[in-house]
Amino acid sequence: MSTATTRITLVISSLGPGGAERNLLRLAEGLSRDGVEATVLTLNPTIPDFYPLPPRVKRALLANDVATSPRWFDLRSQLRQRQALRESLLNTQPDLVISFIDTCNMRVLAALSADPVPVIVSERIDWRYHSLNWRWHVMRRWLYPKAARVVSLAREPELVARRYWPRWRSCHIANPVPTIAGERVERPSWFGRYNIVAMGRLVEQKGFDLLLEAFGRCAIRKSDWHLTILGDGPLRAALEAQVDRLGLSELVHLPGTVAPPFPVIRAADLFVFSSRYEAFGMALAEALACGLPVISFDCPSGPADIVRDGIDGCLVPAGDVTALAVAMDRLMGDEAMRQRLAARTREVTERFSPERILGQWRDLIQQVLRERPTAR
Repeated sequence: MSTATTRITLVISSLGPGGAERNLLRLAEGLSRDGVEATVLTLNPTIPDFYPLPPRVKRALLANDVATSPRWFDLRSQLRQRQALRESLLNTQPDLVISFIDTCNMRVLAALSADPVPVIVSERIDWRYHSLNWRWHVMRRWLYPKAARVVSLAREPELVARRYWPRWRSCHIANPVPTIAGERVERPSWFGRYNIVAMGRLVEQKGFDLLLEAFGRCAIRKSDWHLTILGDGPLRAALEAQVDRLGLSELVHLPGTVAPPFPVIRAADLFVFSSRYEAFGMALAEALACGLPVISFDCPSGPADIVRDGIDGCLVPAGDVTALAVAMDRLMGDEAMRQRLAARTREVTERFSPERILGQWRDLIQQVLRERPTAR
């Protein structure tokens, strides 16, 4: 696209170790290759960068007052914070602002509510299920109609938003799933003869408690299988206690965050995705890109967009531990089926190729820029 002079500022809370952060940088990098002057602004300076800034992408400085957390009833501090964020954004002289993650989105929309700069906000989780303080829910209903577009990662939340919140101007753009470089396989010392891998932050949303319950039912008959859950988080102690309670301490391993995780994933035989809800399910897509057959809850939302049931994986009813255990037991005992599913898994990188997803962002940006009442 003809964007040699276009300036786009991408905003997120931090560049910590998360999927939203990784994909914001991928978008910034792709836009910069198109000739866009891409700038990244983060709102929380206390969190160190986990990901390096791509070449040609600029980093904006944040006004000090933005990093404060005033109480809701402290209107003077709230206004001072909003003004500081507005100044930080306008200092980048943007033609367009793209914001990632719900509360960050609302802060950006509020800061630029009186300015002609269009704002695209991207919801990185299913807003129907993700719990927020009631004040944020009220603010979202008031502020999202001010956005040029509200981008959902999966189709279902977009369709629901179109039906119930038509003023949101919703659209759908999935995460890109790049080909995972290299074919290195790293078999950890704790692996068993056969291995299931799961990956994600150790929080309730990811449903690892449900996965442990399902695996416990299978382990009675499949004692040569081990389960490894990659990741860390606040529920580590609770999950470790559940492992002990189920008598699985010799078969279940929680090694924490492994970076990069892909050599370990490639060494496994099966990937299981047990989330209660999602926005897309990047770990699920990355497991397919690594060549693993997958089993996933058909949770809201994302897995049904990613997994082709019976072709490259299996979908089971959301939250149904019995159905998950049955599917796991079946694939654990059927190597031929695992191989048949694995033969089609890497096609995920074609269906969600970075170039295809970047093209959808290009089209959306062009539409929004054409809709501006006046040029900068």
